[in-house]
Amino acid sequence: MHLLQPDEVDRLALGVVVLGSGGGGGEHETHAFAAMLRHEMRQSGPVTVLAPEEADPAGYGARVGLIGAPTVLIEKLPSGLEAEEALKSLQAHDNTAATAVIGWEVGGCNGLLPLILAARLGLPYVDVDGMGRAFPRIDQTTYDAAGLPTTPLAITEPSGNRAVLDATGIEKLARTVMVDFGGWAMMVAKPLRLADALAVGVTGSLARALRLGEIWSGKTISTEERAAASGGFVVARGKVVEVWRESVGEFPRGTVALRRLDADDAYVRLEMQGEYLAALADGETLVTTPDLLCCLDAESGAPVSTERLTAGAVVDVVALPAPPQWLRREVLGRVDPRAFGYDLDYVPFRAVP
Repeated sequence: MHLLQPDEVDRLALGVVVLGSGGGGGEHETHAFAAMLRHEMRQSGPVTVLAPEEADPAGYGARVGLIGAPTVLIEKLPSGLEAEEALKSLQAHDNTAATAVIGWEVGGCNGLLPLILAARLGLPYVDVDGMGRAFPRIDQTTYDAAGLPTTPLAITEPSGNRAVLDATGIEKLARTVMVDFGGWAMMVAKPLRLADALAVGVTGSLARALRLGEIWSGKTISTEERAAASGGFVVARGKVVEVWRESVGEFPRGTVALRRLDADDAYVRLEMQGEYLAALADGETLVTTPDLLCCLDAESGAPVSTERLTAGAVVDVVALPAPPQWLRREVLGRVDPRAFGYDLDYVPFRAVP
């Protein structure tokens, strides 16, 4: 058991942004939720974080996540009560009582939201989530891949609008409601039996976020050393010469051209759709989803989200390995490059020259 303290929140916030792989909300968007978490912890005390083996397998874990564009949070601020209100709405339709809170998506803002809910309700957080990083779709979880239920699903927004959804096409329905609600909304899904969630989920993801936050907040060692300490490697250091974006399909997509500063006359191409999804050079695929790609400001070391990457930026591109749960053949197709429409196969994680 770990009692998460307010002075650990900044480190955790940095770690979940790194696990966001450029999506799920960057440092700017996550900052608001970090402040809310600290506030709740000052009111209610530290959050109890249980390791998987410490959880009661017969209990049930509530999941919470934000749907929509994190950048809209700047215009439409959260109240901090949305998740609790969504859980109340859900429980009016489903009497499964939550005995704990679990993660839905540890990457980005959604890595902090379950802890805010746990603090408000006085429930423990069990260290498991359904992604181990960030992905854009509701069904891109190991929970969903194992057939665990996502519905009924309650959705709320700060003005007080709320709905409980129950449909097989929950992705499309939830996004339609989210747009009507003003660009982002909070979701709470049907609680999962902890034994089921722990059997198929990504365990230890919060602990990984804390480790990454510790590593990447350090300024005394090189980017190469921090990448190695994180289990990854530096793909390239380069200057962004062009960012091309288009809004087609479900999610904005884009391509980044990066002129390498650590090699002569060489370029790296990044493909992105919310998250950084693939890195290529000279026709060779270097790194692909579900492994993580992170762009970090070369001077400050701060993660740069896909939405904020601009021409002229000098960044380090770092690759980190995906949770092993995503590498099983029966689930890889949900999150490999072809799941996002790219004519690319998954490339097993390995250091590239």
